[in-house]
Amino acid sequence: MFIDEVKVHLRAGDGGAGCLSFRREKFIPKGGPDGGNGGKGGDVVLLCDNNIGDLEAYRWQPHRSAKNGQPGMGRLSTGFNGPDLLLHLPPGTQVLDLDTGRLVAELTEPGERVVLLQGGRGGAGNAAFRNSINQAPRTTTPGKPGETGSFRLVLKTIADLGLVGFPNAGKSSLTRALTSARPKVAPYPFTTLHANVGVVEYPDRHGRVFLADIPGLIEGASENRGLGHRFLKHIERCTLLVFLLDMAGSEGRDPLADYKVLERELRLYSKVLAAKPRLVVANKMDLPASAAHLARFRAKVPVPVAPISCLQGDGLPELREALWKAVRLGRLPVAADVPAAKARPAARSRPKAPARKSAPARRKPPRARKPAASRKPVPAGRRGAGRR
Repeated sequence: MFIDEVKVHLRAGDGGAGCLSFRREKFIPKGGPDGGNGGKGGDVVLLCDNNIGDLEAYRWQPHRSAKNGQPGMGRLSTGFNGPDLLLHLPPGTQVLDLDTGRLVAELTEPGERVVLLQGGRGGAGNAAFRNSINQAPRTTTPGKPGETGSFRLVLKTIADLGLVGFPNAGKSSLTRALTSARPKVAPYPFTTLHANVGVVEYPDRHGRVFLADIPGLIEGASENRGLGHRFLKHIERCTLLVFLLDMAGSEGRDPLADYKVLERELRLYSKVLAAKPRLVVANKMDLPASAAHLARFRAKVPVPVAPISCLQGDGLPELREALWKAVRLGRLPVAADVPAAKARPAARSRPKAPARKSAPARRKPPRARKPAASRKPVPAGRRGAGRR
């Protein structure tokens, strides 16, 4: 059984108590205090383990505690630290506080370690209180208690591709055709009851792509019809959404209406998820009615479409190539076969009125110089008086 959400109650170890002891040996009078400190309590550590597939181990054992630190001993001996409690979790696990819903930690990379709860510090022995005034202290301190908490573990599968479609559209068949995963295939709806992750291998390129197959969506899934929205969290991290449609309408449904329903359900769940790039895979192209439905779909929906047949294997090599380019090379599919939208006629621009020529600025007429006869004569004695 696939478990992707559990509640756990965790407790870190308490610190060990300090020791009250005095050194008593032959020929050593007044040996003084020699009580050691207590050991530290064990931490609660989360480890991202790629070999774990779900959270089933924590469903039956939700209460877990780390070991306490050992108390101090005589002869200045410190107690042993408590071993850490190591919790192995699959990649993509989120740790949420059960009371507030706050995200505490998230594990995405294999081998990643996160200290969730700190163990308590060990207490001090009486040797730690010795000073010049108090030569024989009898004071000790107990160990500090470790941290405790209740958490919700939520697994969100880490995959590059997310398969979305109605029941019996062929999602499990496509997963079996592209990967080595073997999900259940049967001629009735809701055959898939939990998320399946497969690996699409590319041996010539030494690479791989992870594919997540989730249970089918139906109209009204946001109102908890069918299996509801609870499995959509497994495709939140995907780079590309693959809409798988029964293009032949073998279940009595219209492929165009199915696509609109899937779009609406994704939008009701998360606008971020609905905005992800997508590729429509038209399955069951070996049936007679599929060609007409595909032509009608391409004429009305401007999305890239990859026609395939899981039964006969037609179109699968081209689909594998398109998936590799979209995930590893960043070349998202383009709707090349969709007729271009009609361009709107350009708005007629009114002819601009000719610019009015500004009248030339009027110049003031030059001042007329007085004739020489009208000038006042300069006395002879003053001519050239200022020049020397």
